[in-house]
Amino acid sequence: MKLNLTENLVQRYIIPEGKRQEILFDFELSRFGVSVTARGVKSYVIVYRDIAGKQRQEKIANFGAITLSAARAVAKARLGALDEMKSHKGHRRSFCPTMDAFFFKTFFPLIKTQSRSYNTHASIYRNHIQQVFGDMRLDDITGDDVLAFNSALTEKPLSFKNADNRVLSDGTVKRIMILLRHILNEAIRHKGNTLVHNPTHVLKLKTIRKIRGRFLTREQLRALLKAAGESLNVDLPDIIRVMGTTGLRRDNVLAMRWEWFDADRGTLTIPAEADKAKKGFVLHISVDVRQLLSKRQDESDSDWVFPNPKTDKPYHSCRAAWVTACQKAGLPNLRMHDMRHTFASMMLDSGADIVDVQQALAHTQLKTTAVYLHLTEARKRLHANATSQATGLFA
Repeated sequence: MKLNLTENLVQRYIIPEGKRQEILFDFELSRFGVSVTARGVKSYVIVYRDIAGKQRQEKIANFGAITLSAARAVAKARLGALDEMKSHKGHRRSFCPTMDAFFFKTFFPLIKTQSRSYNTHASIYRNHIQQVFGDMRLDDITGDDVLAFNSALTEKPLSFKNADNRVLSDGTVKRIMILLRHILNEAIRHKGNTLVHNPTHVLKLKTIRKIRGRFLTREQLRALLKAAGESLNVDLPDIIRVMGTTGLRRDNVLAMRWEWFDADRGTLTIPAEADKAKKGFVLHISVDVRQLLSKRQDESDSDWVFPNPKTDKPYHSCRAAWVTACQKAGLPNLRMHDMRHTFASMMLDSGADIVDVQQALAHTQLKTTAVYLHLTEARKRLHANATSQATGLFA
């Protein structure tokens, strides 16, 4: 509300019922006025937009402490100073930190609370991003800088020994660029920064996800289980059975606690702290897995489903026993995570809906699960045969 403010008008003004605050703006001086609250508190204020474009309100003095004309003079001087600061060429820099300052003071502490991969983020930053952008102000990074950085990454040689002349893979370059985009997006969301545009948007990052690993057949799974039965690690066969029929990640299986298991409902409740997505989820298990776990629970006096008999703590990786069993089964270089891939592909081959597979794998995004649709041989054969029959060319 704009008025020809007078001290008498302000003294008599009563805020309308139901309002918590109202500002009576002055016709004579733009952005200056008197704030009136529902409790009757009245103050001289100025309202302006800061360097980031956000509206701010600043108190000049309590109404009655100084005269209206004095408050108007103080407000005019203060608004002039603010306008001068905004127009000053270097002023924005006091509001926008360097990449290093933002990453280590704001982004990294935040990501530690959201992702278990924070150490990986820190490594990628130190090895690739910091040396190029670390000393730059966030709002000095341009689209051209991003394009040049991406181009340099595609030709960047690997740093470890025996790398020959190999360069960073496409997947590694993409992960680096995704992290850079993530940092700048957080900077835009963070209050107080002047950054309003993410320069990485000059690049279109492909969302195609390639799965590195193997998909076992029923016969290969049997061979692996037989070899595991000959292992010195007596828990390995059951670990394989649970991994292969639940799709759980290795760490979830090895660190499984009895408190997660509900025999009556036939579920495993993975808590947020053990979930990669930090959300937690409930997994419905098959009758076979329920019976296996119930039998082990009856015979167990540990908090863990698979305690290492040497330490009574969860296994770290079972790597030695796993590698030996894989070699005996004729499956060298097989990873434990390949059991999860196998579970997903077999679930789809059995006719499960893609959404059911997503929930079983606890994927947060459907596109992560959808990649398996392109990899199941049975599904490919089914569509090929259906198409052939539909044409009628072999009738």
